[in-house]
Amino acid sequence: MTRSLSRLRHIAAVLCLANQPVWADEVASEQDYLQDFPVVLSASRLSQPLSEAPNAMTVIDRKMIVASGFRNIADVFSLVPGMYVSYYKGSQPIVSYHGSTDQYARSMQVMIDGRSVYMPPSSTVDWASLPITIDDIERIEVIRGPAAASYGANSVQGVISITTRDAGALNGTSVSWTNGNKGVNDIAGRFGRHGENFDYRMTVAKVADNGFDNRTATYLPSPLWQSNMNNSNDSNQAHLANYRATYYANSSNNFDVQLGGTHDVQGVGFWDSHGGTNPFHDLISNDSFQQLTWLHLLEDTSELKVSLSHTRNAYQENYVVPQFANAIVNKSTSGERTAFDLQHTVSLSDTNRLVYGAGIHNEQAADNVYISALTPNTLNNQLTVQSVRVFAQDEWRFAPSLIGNLGAMFENDGLGGKKLSPRASLNYHLAPKQTIRISGSVAYRTPSMVEDYGAAANAINFQVGDRFVVGNTSLNLVPERMFSREIGYLTEIDEWATTVDVRVFNDQFDNTIYPTNAGFSNGLSGQYDGVEATLKHSFSADAQITLNYAHEYSRSNANALMPGSGDLLAGSTPQNTISMLYAQSFDNGYSFSTGYYQQGAMQAFDRGAADYQNMYKRVDARVAKSFKNFAGLSGDVAWVVQNLFNDNYTEYIGANVFNQRTYVKLTLSW
Repeated sequence: MTRSLSRLRHIAAVLCLANQPVWADEVASEQDYLQDFPVVLSASRLSQPLSEAPNAMTVIDRKMIVASGFRNIADVFSLVPGMYVSYYKGSQPIVSYHGSTDQYARSMQVMIDGRSVYMPPSSTVDWASLPITIDDIERIEVIRGPAAASYGANSVQGVISITTRDAGALNGTSVSWTNGNKGVNDIAGRFGRHGENFDYRMTVAKVADNGFDNRTATYLPSPLWQSNMNNSNDSNQAHLANYRATYYANSSNNFDVQLGGTHDVQGVGFWDSHGGTNPFHDLISNDSFQQLTWLHLLEDTSELKVSLSHTRNAYQENYVVPQFANAIVNKSTSGERTAFDLQHTVSLSDTNRLVYGAGIHNEQAADNVYISALTPNTLNNQLTVQSVRVFAQDEWRFAPSLIGNLGAMFENDGLGGKKLSPRASLNYHLAPKQTIRISGSVAYRTPSMVEDYGAAANAINFQVGDRFVVGNTSLNLVPERMFSREIGYLTEIDEWATTVDVRVFNDQFDNTIYPTNAGFSNGLSGQYDGVEATLKHSFSADAQITLNYAHEYSRSNANALMPGSGDLLAGSTPQNTISMLYAQSFDNGYSFSTGYYQQGAMQAFDRGAADYQNMYKRVDARVAKSFKNFAGLSGDVAWVVQNLFNDNYTEYIGANVFNQRTYVKLTLSW
């Protein structure tokens, strides 16, 4: 009973903070404006209906994730307009916005339950080593556009906020097994329990596959010769565990504890007809995290949230380079972050809500490389950077139909940069279910440790395939800058059971970092322009469709920086992307879903002509049967086919060919 009352008070307080009334005689009209649009939490750090958020957003819930049939978390972002999802290798996805500039996709912040997984030293996300499975995810919110005012540097193109399932989401035990071609063999066990004032859940899993059916492609390592290259060593074997527990101390305090880890063996390297310095070998990663969050409700219904987390990634590679007299290479790299964040959410009046806070983040990276053919044969590098940030976001309801959001974050990045990232927006309800949004923001991206310190000591010119570069000389890079403007339109048409979300944007950037023969340099500038749209329609309570479309183009000064290359940035942005997900359930426990994915032609900024990606079209299908009380068990069995019509296409690297994949997944619960 105590636990139930505590939770009810928490829920009531959050609802009060999320939906403070306007003037007493206008409550009914305000509620008209708030109906039906999903509530989002990420855009301004305030709980808001999507129609009142300061940014364009995409919400992907658990039902959509299941209907998609995807195994890999990265693939889910194909359901976001304007997102680019591809693979450097079978175990190394690339997720970015506005196309792709390089394999690391450093411009989009990724968080799991508020904890950044955008890790040093290369400032990227290792999707294959995340200590969660796709079945651990409850909801994903994607901010499409700069969000540095809320989440700081490295959110220049947007934010992916992943929310895992609550500690109390499972009361019992569940096991699942997935088996298919391409070596797919996943197994997971989950269990959880409710208590009087304590909930917990745990996942233990293995995720394995053989990567792509590869082909040999032509590669030009220098103007002097051609090489035939193949990257068929791209299997993945990941073992992971995660644990989440929530303790409800009383009606005003709860404590959420999360921890987990991954041991992953990834096949990396290339076969190269000309020799090469990055042969087939294994990359072994060991990742771990711990997170403690305290949520305190004050008597005035304001909320205090304090979070402390630590994340560590460590990588080890050992191999022999025949081209350098069978030189032995031993490489180890680690990156870790300790973060302390404090946030206070308060209602200043019936028409004004404020959230403000601060954070201290300590990042460390270490590289150790032994190369037997060199003198000296050991290269070491260690670096520690501490950043400090303060932020505030204010939501002001000028009238029931007019809402303003104003916010900013100030950061000292620990590398000599101090930045203020502001954002302002106005949301005007033309009618109770029809909204127009106008917003503008400035965002910055801090150079990664690899970019800032990593070029000078790269002793052997390793081919692309190295995950990290070793070095210790700063190139005095400055932060990248993005200035974004957008107009959004949202409407819900009840008689058609349809919602429409449209965004028109202009993103101007300068000081963008790009690779050179000597390392990295600032100087790339240009802009992205485009339109994005999402349409959702319910044919009935059991049948829904989601359609996403993006049309965009970019231009830059890349040709001036690299004469004769053309505008590489424009070529790295697919002009048109389309995705569709249709899901239908039936009374007898059967369900059917299908997805359609289309991407325009493009070539990644840092790839050659051999890796040109033609336009592709892909259809996936999923058929499932659920059952209950079968020998005391409940669950479902699903059959998934990806690339149903075998319209093969190439990924980020031309040697990666995506052909038909199929697998069966069985889930049992008791």
